[in-house]
Amino acid sequence: MRILLLLLACLVLNQANAQELVFEVGGNSTEYQYQNLNGAIVDYLKPATGLHVQLKRENVLWKVSKLFGAFDKDDNPLYVPTIKYAFGFTYNQYNSVGNTQGIALSYQADHLGIIGEIGPEIPINQAISVDIKGIVSVAKMWNGNQYIANQYMPLDDQPQFSKIRIYGGYSISLVHHLSKFVSGFVKYQYLSSVKEPDYPVNHLRIIPTTFSLGVKINP
Repeated sequence: MRILLLLLACLVLNQANAQELVFEVGGNSTEYQYQNLNGAIVDYLKPATGLHVQLKRENVLWKVSKLFGAFDKDDNPLYVPTIKYAFGFTYNQYNSVGNTQGIALSYQADHLGIIGEIGPEIPINQAISVDIKGIVSVAKMWNGNQYIANQYMPLDDQPQFSKIRIYGGYSISLVHHLSKFVSGFVKYQYLSSVKEPDYPVNHLRIIPTTFSLGVKINP
């Protein structure tokens, strides 16, 4: 929690240079795609839910409307996209449950990371727009455990969990512009960790799907 408050302070102190300050909260449904020593993907792990929190700054990279001679920041023709980019911090719980040989088990892992996004926001009418972004994120587990046979085992010493991971994916948001300064949105996000070249050792790929609600503030 202290780390999240520190990250929040860093963004707020810099919001004067930001086009928009974006905050969102939601839930992850995370698939653990585990590949064993024989190269087979095991099927005893199932997705579980976990918390998703994200805080970022979003800026305009390019207004396509400038091609049509529009230069005022409020002049944004319908269906003409504005290209935006964003960067910030993300906190996620990537959890999974399963059952192997009649033994129930679960994984709970908290991840902190940074995220970068770029893509078009397309106005549908004066109040609604669709925001589509490609995503790259780097994150690391800072706390995690496995529950098996009625006991908890830390994941800190397991390389599949403790190493820094790179994620790629996309998001689609429906944005409602409540006023000139505040917008709300609902978002679907899909990410997948990049498969590192560590075969034939055991390999774990983390694939979270996220639904979230958020607000954009234009100071």
